[in-house]
Amino acid sequence: MAKGLQNIHFTFGESGLTYFAGFPIIYQFAKALQLKRYLQMYLRLSHRNTYYHWADLLMCHFYFTVAGIERFDHLTTMKYNGLLPALTGLHRLPGARAMRDFLFGITPQDLSQIIKLHDTIRAKIFAYPVPLTTSIVDFDSSVLTVYGSQELAEVGYNPMKHGRASYHPIFGFESHLKISLNGELRAGNTRNRTEAIPFIKQALAKIPSTIAKSRIRVRCDAGFYCWNTIDFFNVEKYGFAMVAQVTPPIKAMLPGLRYHTFNHEQKLSAAQFRYKPHGWKEEQRFVVIRLPITRKSDSLESTLLTVDRYEYHVHVTNLQLDAENVWYFYKNRAATEINIKELKQDFFMGKIPTRNFAANQAHLNLLLLDYDLFRWFQLTCLPPEFQSKTLKWIRRNILTVPGKFITPGHQNILRFPKSFIQQQLFQQIYKNAQKMKPLLK
Repeated sequence: MAKGLQNIHFTFGESGLTYFAGFPIIYQFAKALQLKRYLQMYLRLSHRNTYYHWADLLMCHFYFTVAGIERFDHLTTMKYNGLLPALTGLHRLPGARAMRDFLFGITPQDLSQIIKLHDTIRAKIFAYPVPLTTSIVDFDSSVLTVYGSQELAEVGYNPMKHGRASYHPIFGFESHLKISLNGELRAGNTRNRTEAIPFIKQALAKIPSTIAKSRIRVRCDAGFYCWNTIDFFNVEKYGFAMVAQVTPPIKAMLPGLRYHTFNHEQKLSAAQFRYKPHGWKEEQRFVVIRLPITRKSDSLESTLLTVDRYEYHVHVTNLQLDAENVWYFYKNRAATEINIKELKQDFFMGKIPTRNFAANQAHLNLLLLDYDLFRWFQLTCLPPEFQSKTLKWIRRNILTVPGKFITPGHQNILRFPKSFIQQQLFQQIYKNAQKMKPLLK
């Protein structure tokens, strides 16, 4: 029988060791873009730090997010990294206090600058690889449960943690490119849906003007269901499909509608009706999808209602599509749920960094900038068959590989393990990153 090691001797003091040997692909992407220089040229933030320039802090926020730092308190582990300080050019990486002070110091005027810079970067993403001719915009809301005394964290709708304080952020995404359009942190007890109108306008304004309104379609969850939102889409002539709130009058209609089966395998049936809810100025078209209740029924991406032996999913829409095609169109909005899930699990959006609401809002906007930069990296640097891989997959299979950084004869050499499985993919990504065109012309 084979035996393991019997005696182990330890030595300390080895330099250049890293568990992020794959990180040069991210660094090269940012370097080729001249991202740091771009930040220095187009931002004039009020934040002052005697050791770190705010452009360095913004870059580190991106690097830390991609590296998988869940909380700023975990940054102490980065102090011993033998590669990242050399890549960034910093003698030492900023710690938790420097990053929190940076968030606290971001003023509303600073945040406005960051958002505008994000818009210019997003415009570059929209143009690659070819400009879009159509666009699907998804609006969704989410819940971020908090476990401290964060400002404006209130008890509200929280299906996973009933009675816990939370934030209730809303997001806009472009479906084709899977990039964010905007995001806003809100108190957990926010219920006024009309407050979303300015948010919706801001998101739609970021769609390139080369795409006609008639070529833009919108999908919304039930958090946006109200007359003002629907009236806005109708007046501005945006096609939309939205989850409807099933009030008692609507619920009473459902069993008596005339349904037709359009999917025999899943036993899906569709119907439609026109209705003017209380307080609305005009009647609207409602689409209903019905399926038998079974133990294996999968919940669809909408408000679920059961009556007798059926599940019902109700949408309000102005699209000139058959009822079943409205459902198919809306069903694809599940990708937005995946985007938000990735923000929560891979970008650690749910790890609220401070007790200050303004600082937390700034952090959310920086996370969305990080998210879109990484998405741009996926689209431009990864081979097509890998572009759908999540940050978690990239981090686990490429970024977090052990290595040693050495500089013999003034050469920069990064040594990888012989068993590094993804070495060919790594080299291809690095070459693609070198070909990125700079943001500055």
